[in-house]
Amino acid sequence: MPLFGYHCTACGEDYEMLVFGSEPPTCPKCGSHASERALSRPAPPPQLGDPAPMCQACGQFGTCPGHAA
Repeated sequence: MPLFGYHCTACGEDYEMLVFGSEPPTCPKCGSHASERALSRPAPPPQLGDPAPMCQACGQFGTCPGHAA
């Protein structure tokens, strides 16, 4: 049951819907079956914070159990 994005050509609504087999999608706003599949947009890269500190003794990132301060 893939999730697809659609654009309704009748009212202009953009929506996502689970599609079962060859059922035509129904626009949730106007109820029309005049929809076309929309291109998927790639997800943006995750926003990462500052990297974990590096242990000065061994070079391991994050908490270093052998050289904990």
